[in-house]
Amino acid sequence: MSLRFLAQLVCAVFLCTAFARADEHGAETPATDSTQAKNASDNGAAPAEGSTLKVTTENILSIVSIVLPHNALKNSESLHDWPFLAFAVPAWGYNLKLQQDYGKALSLKGLAAGDVNFSGFGIKLDASVELIHLLELGVQTSLGTAINYGKASTFMGVYNPEKRDYEQDLVFTEYTYGVTYHSTLTIPLLAFLPKSDWTKIILKGSAELTYSAYTGADDKQVWKAGNENSVNGFKYRYGGTLIYMLPFSRVPMAMVSANASGFKHEYDFDERYKDYNPGFVKVSITPMASVKISDKWNGMLMVNISRDRVYENQPYPSTEEVLQKQVDSEWELKAVMFIASRKF
Repeated sequence: MSLRFLAQLVCAVFLCTAFARADEHGAETPATDSTQAKNASDNGAAPAEGSTLKVTTENILSIVSIVLPHNALKNSESLHDWPFLAFAVPAWGYNLKLQQDYGKALSLKGLAAGDVNFSGFGIKLDASVELIHLLELGVQTSLGTAINYGKASTFMGVYNPEKRDYEQDLVFTEYTYGVTYHSTLTIPLLAFLPKSDWTKIILKGSAELTYSAYTGADDKQVWKAGNENSVNGFKYRYGGTLIYMLPFSRVPMAMVSANASGFKHEYDFDERYKDYNPGFVKVSITPMASVKISDKWNGMLMVNISRDRVYENQPYPSTEEVLQKQVDSEWELKAVMFIASRKF
């Protein structure tokens, strides 16, 4: 396995880890909704919380197992003929959560979180207001970094189009930072359906607008800090998740999430990246199932299917993707992932 391909593998890991940990409508939020939904199913509505300040802390150990199919390996020099590749990496996260309830109508929430994984570390602060336990509006700030593994594996640096490669930054010398404005609307369909073990369904819609930047990059320069190519500017994401509580002890919940995301402004990119089509809208569909492994361990099985760019030249060196010309788009199975986690 080449070091360059190792870079591709690790980037895939952190894309999946970021999705599992950061997507409020994926792995963690439905677990919270599960408790709310079970209570709501008894009363036909979302339950009221007490008017007290709640403070909770969590240490979360996660083991992320990834299976990459052939199409995810097609630009690897050494593994493009393999049918699949499987691997696993650990991650550690810490959450401090605050919640102040004012009757049934209003809740104020705060979150301070940090995580360390194979590509680096990140911290975030979040503040939000929740109305009648259904509509949440908030803002989040974040700071992160990445690390490098030799000259052929870059997870942190600015792209040099003349060299068609990334110029590495040393770890802890440059950082990515940003602010996210987010909203979530929860529709408890279970309140309108006949009461049954098979009608506990919740629908969640979401919208996000994120400004992200890199301390080592000027505007219009492409940079990478851990998991994806980016520029200083705004990104958006909107979508929804259907959450279905199941009457099974080992598989208590199934979900399907659909999201559309992209860069808000094509002009945030230098003109030379026009063929890459910076305004492309990526659409992803992710079926998920929650799994109870034991009294201490829980799991989440996820399958990621997405609509991505198709380039004129296939295959191509991974470091030349932003200089490729998009000619089409296609739906592909990108990864199968299982996350085993334990809270302390």
